Amino acid sequence: MEELDFRSILDRFGQGGFQKGEQVLLANFGTNQTLLSIIFGEPNEIRVVHQVERESDILREVELYCGGQMVCIANTTIPKEKNRVEVMADILEGKLGLGQIVVKHNLPNKRVLLDIGHDENHFWRTYVIEGPELYLKISEDFSREPFVKVGWIDRLDWPNLKYQKSMQPGAKNEQEVS
Repeated sequence: MEELDFRSILDRFGQGGFQKGEQVLLANFGTNQTLLSIIFGEPNEIRVVHQVERESDILREVELYCGGQMVCIANTTIPKEKNRVEVMADILEGKLGLGQIVVKHNLPNKRVLLDIGHDENHFWRTYVIEGPELYLKISEDFSREPFVKVGWIDRLDWPNLKYQKSMQPGAKNEQEVS
């Protein structure tokens, strides 16, 4: 079972001028693969671009593709001592997404949204999935264009808008300028 801080999530999105489609993706704490398949109407693919096992952790970079186009790049830091052996084995095998691994092992977890932001080309988030014998720090960067093409989000007229591009805890908000 996962635990979320809904008030904090709502407050952050309310301050940043995010479109509803961006909010759904950035606040989603299920598996990205399921949500992306629904948005794009077809199965997606995870490609492990880079995975380095170091003494204390694993650094992993993956690209998520839908319809042959890359829609997200995710970078994860995975401390070895904070994760179950079977979780580490699945990560090293590289066949499943991290959300799928959490679901596969039915791991209780809490998800903490650390940062969200957007600009004319991208929207992104950094969050932690943590629980007993589980800790994953994930940064995801979504390319805006594929989502505009399928009508999930609108293209923005950025020269006429001013937004704070990143909403970290405690950051002051800039308002939209007409």
